[in-house]
Amino acid sequence: MDLLEARLRDLRAPMVLDVATGGGGFSAHLRSEYGGLGTIVAVDVSEDGLGRARSNLKRIADLLPVCMDSACMAFQEGCFSLVCISNSLHHLDGLEETLEEMIRVLRPGGRFLVREMYRDGQTETQMTHVMMHEWWAAIDRRNGISHNRTFRRQEILNIVGNLDLEDVITGDYSSLESDPLEQELVRQLDSAIDSYLHKLEKTGGDPELRRRGDELRKRLTTRGFHSASSLSVMGRKPVPPKP
Repeated sequence: MDLLEARLRDLRAPMVLDVATGGGGFSAHLRSEYGGLGTIVAVDVSEDGLGRARSNLKRIADLLPVCMDSACMAFQEGCFSLVCISNSLHHLDGLEETLEEMIRVLRPGGRFLVREMYRDGQTETQMTHVMMHEWWAAIDRRNGISHNRTFRRQEILNIVGNLDLEDVITGDYSSLESDPLEQELVRQLDSAIDSYLHKLEKTGGDPELRRRGDELRKRLTTRGFHSASSLSVMGRKPVPPKP
């Protein structure tokens, strides 16, 4: 177990905030893996995404999905002991505003956690994921959805570095043990390609994006797929000196 995971397992946080929760997968992961966490408030600006979160998380105790703009949150200053965001930095239009809000609602001495996939330094099979993500993002943007390029690893470090946190620790995570050409995985991802091609056609189509989709389908069945490596960064909000 690395240092970051050990710190999370030892952490006692009565109130947790999961920002841009989407379908709630990271909130569920927090609840299942870290026993010292209390109530988890999972916020997302999308009512559709939050509907999926409510369905996915309805059997999990002390987990509250809330529809809210992360760039302007209706929480009191310093009311959370842990604030986190997982694989959603690249979805935020108001990235700086959201980070400022996350710091505002974090209590002094509380922990700030970011987990984000990155695009550099990946294996050939992981690059399939990166290339798919870049393609999905391009089609989402044509549909008016905020979905930016995958960050480089150093860019994530720079983003967190600008927050003036203390005791910053990092961890890189990847899983390459599974068969990258496993039939069910390929089938699911092939279906995802079909879904995004349908979204593309609804915007009037684009020959270059369609070509990229066809190339991704071929790459998926020849080189295979592994999830891209992700970087976790955790730091502590400084405690102001006593007057």
